[in-house]
This record gives sequence, structure tokens and C-alpha cells, in this order.
Amino acid sequence: MDSFSVTKASHRATASPTVSLERGRYRMKAPTNPPPLFFQSHSRRLPPYRVNRNLTFLLLLLALACFTCFGSAYYLFTTRWDFRPVSAPSGIANSTIQVTASESALRPNDKYLSYLPHSGFHNQRIAFENALVLSYLLHRTLLVPPIRLGNKPIHYIEYNSLSRHYELSGREGLTHCPRLPRYLSRPPECFEYFEFSYVPWSWLVNLSALADRQTLFHCFSMSQALISDNFDILPSDIYTLRDDSPYQFRFLDTATDSSPPNHRYLEDVYIDELRTVDHRLLQIGTLFGTSRLRLKNPDNIAYRAVVRRMMVFTNKDLTDVADSIARSLEGAFLGVHLRSGDGPFKSNIEKTIQSILWRILYDVLGLSRLETCKLEESFGKEELGLCSLMTTTNLKSFITASPTPFLFPSSPRLKCRWRRHPEARYRLLNVPLYIATDLENPDINPLLSTFRKTFPCIFFLKDFAAETQPLEELTSPYDGVDLRHFALPFIDALVLGRALKVVGTEGSTFSQFAEDVLWTSYHLKMPSD
Repeated sequence: MDSFSVTKASHRATASPTVSLERGRYRMKAPTNPPPLFFQSHSRRLPPYRVNRNLTFLLLLLALACFTCFGSAYYLFTTRWDFRPVSAPSGIANSTIQVTASESALRPNDKYLSYLPHSGFHNQRIAFENALVLSYLLHRTLLVPPIRLGNKPIHYIEYNSLSRHYELSGREGLTHCPRLPRYLSRPPECFEYFEFSYVPWSWLVNLSALADRQTLFHCFSMSQALISDNFDILPSDIYTLRDDSPYQFRFLDTATDSSPPNHRYLEDVYIDELRTVDHRLLQIGTLFGTSRLRLKNPDNIAYRAVVRRMMVFTNKDLTDVADSIARSLEGAFLGVHLRSGDGPFKSNIEKTIQSILWRILYDVLGLSRLETCKLEESFGKEELGLCSLMTTTNLKSFITASPTPFLFPSSPRLKCRWRRHPEARYRLLNVPLYIATDLENPDINPLLSTFRKTFPCIFFLKDFAAETQPLEELTSPYDGVDLRHFALPFIDALVLGRALKVVGTEGSTFSQFAEDVLWTSYHLKMPSD
């Protein structure tokens, strides 16, 4: 017999697969009937009533699962608005636009000034200062945009594009985003919601000193449509100065200004002539630039000085953290701001480090040139290049004053990173040094190895986790976004303001602000505290 089948009688009744041997090979024969719904250990066909019962059970199970999923989805959808609302700070109403300086009511003939901020915080601050002064000189109420905080700032673009961006990037209708539970996936409209945040200027600084001089309205959005609706302004009531470049317009307060033409700014606009504009709303694009307003009138210059003093950070949550860090440093420390993140700062980082180190050793600590060279030789830091630097013309830019020894009290209770220098001639280097920088991992970054070797008591913001813990509860009063990460640069600046001496990065608006505004303000008011 060429082939034979090996089967069981009980299996024939159910048309189960048959194993056969054909020409020395095994093969599976396809069943003549479909397999039963449920197999049992002996492959018996289930009675019809059992099959029906299993099918009924399966259908009930699927129906229950469907109803459960639908009910859960419906519950989450209908309760997505029921979470705790975002709290607003004292004095800020839940409205798009709110008066905060003067309490005068809106009048039909009031005139307004608006502008479009951009770039990082300090560029926004400079634009805000210029807007405050310009609106005061024009006798117009300033519509104040919020501060935009985030790692991806809006860079300058020409007026029409920047205005269109504000029309499309408002957060109206997105109040549910910060209220969604963490276990839910974000809907598409909330994908980038937490990458930046808005806060009112009154959250950060105290503008009450300006209340008797000008009126400010803090706007949650700079959308022209919202502004027109809130102030009942028709398109015919709007006059716009459209810029096509970041340095299009410069504003002068003296028509007889005989200064030579500015090669940076393309057009001069006289404030007296701008004051004759009758339109209720005067719109300007960018106002960034420390020389944007060229003021000659002494009264105007004095008012600008008042405005700049108003930029001191007064938020108590931030100042309390900075005070706590300063106490941890025993109050007597040096401050350094090292900017390296972008543009020329990134490409010139090594030269910047040389410059800052030289200024600390020579200008602040009072070491002589010879002592600086010996320091380089003793510590084996040929990479500093300080000795060779003294033979170049660049040295003049690094020396801002004659060296004057400055004695710093060093507390033995302060726990330093490494063992303090025991030699008498190097004890000055035991001074606590706080470095505010945008470098990643500054405690191990090779670019800062020289600082770490020279100053055993060197500190960075990340060393003060306990002191910065209260920032975990900090949220924006406008959009409910967690502000801890965005607030850290403010803490850095405030700590620098509390240092005995500050050395910054040349050309950095952050450094200039920390030295000229925060440091000056803090140390001038200390005797009266």
C-alpha cells in the first residue's frame, strides 16, 4: 500500500485534521469542516445549547466593554472643564485688558499707544522701558503686552508678519490645557502650550510709582482685533508705523538735534511731530534698542531714569529664594555672569572666559600682573593665556580700573567644592564665587575647568535645590503654566544683585541689567534696611 492514514474514530466525526505518511513524509490534510468555536481537551463537539451560551456570554462581555469605554470617554469629555480654575494674583482681574497704574476709567477720546515685543526677556524689558517713556511723552495710554517666557522666543520679523503672528497665537479658548489631568494625552491644540508662558509686568515689577504720571493697561493679548473690540476703536482710528527692519525708526525729542545721522537706524521720527497724530491708536512695531530713544531734554532723561529703576524685580516669591541663596553663601561672595548660548557669545566664549577671569583676579581681587602670571604657572594653567594676553593690545579692554585689593570675609562654615588654598598668597581665591551661566552642566563643563581649579568655593544655581524648591508651586496667573524653569534666570540675576562685586559678559543685556539695575538698587537700599 503506497500510503496509509492514521486517524481516530472520534476525530472523523468532527472532521479534524488527518496526519498521513506519503512517500516517507508527513503532511497535514486540511479539515473538511471548520473547527468548532471552542476546543476542549478531547476535541468533542459542544452541544448547541453550550455554543449558544458561550456566544451569548462573549457578546455580553463585548457590549459591557463598549459601554464602559463610552461612559469613561463621555465622563472625561464632560468634566474636562470642571477642574480647579487657575488662580489670579491680587489686583489682576480675569479680563483680557485691565488697568493697573492709574484707576481712571476709559473715555471715548482717550488715545493709546501699542507696540509688538519680541526676542528674549531682556530685549522685551528694553522695549517696555522705551514704550513707557514714549507713551508718557506722547500723552497716550500705553497698552502693555505680557512678558513672554520660554526657551523659544519670537525673533524679530517685519511689522505685518509679527502682527499676524499675534493674531494667530493667542490663547483664547485654551484655558482647559493647564487643567487636564497628567494621565490624559494632550489634545492637538495643547501640544505647545507648556513650552512658553505669559505673565503680566505687574507680576514681576512694581509700577506704582508711575501711577500719578501715566495710565497703563495690561493686555493678555496684542491681537489688534481684541484691542479694537475692548476699546471700541475703528480701523479709521488707527495710525501705524510699519517697520521693515529691526532698526527702522529712531525717536528724537529735540527738533534741533544736530547729532550726525545714525548708521544703525534708517529713519528719525521727531516726538513733537508724532504728538500731532490725531488717531486714537498709534501702533508701532519693535521698540527694542537702548538707543532707540535719543533724548536731550533733561526732564525726559530724568523720567527715563525713573522708568529704568522701576525694572527691579519685586516679586516676593523670587526675592525670597534669592535671599535664601545669598544667606547660604554667607552673604559675602563674588558674582559672575557668563553668557555663551548663541551668536557672538557662543563663538567668543573662550575669550569671554579669559576676560572675566582677568577682571576678577586683577580688578576685583587686586592681584598684580606678575602675581597673575605666577598663578598661571603654579596651577599649570597654560591654557589661560593670561601672561601672553598682557603683551597684546586686548589687555586695555580687560582693565577697567587700577587694581585695588578687596578683602572678602570667608566663612569656615561654608562647605566648598574642594579644599581651600592653604597658601597665604592664594587665600583670596577662597572667596565664594557664584556663576550664573547658560552653559549646560557648568559643574562639569570643560570650559569652566579653569574657574573650578582656581576657586575651590565655586557655586552654581543647581547647587541650591533646597533653596529653589518653593518655585515648584509657581504658576502663571495668566495661563496656569508651571513657571519654575522659566523663573530660574530671574533667580540668577537676583543672586548676582546681592553679590559684593559682579563681573559680567561684555555686550550682554543680562549682565548690564544685573550690574547697573539690580546690583545698584540692592546695595543702595541696604543701609536703610
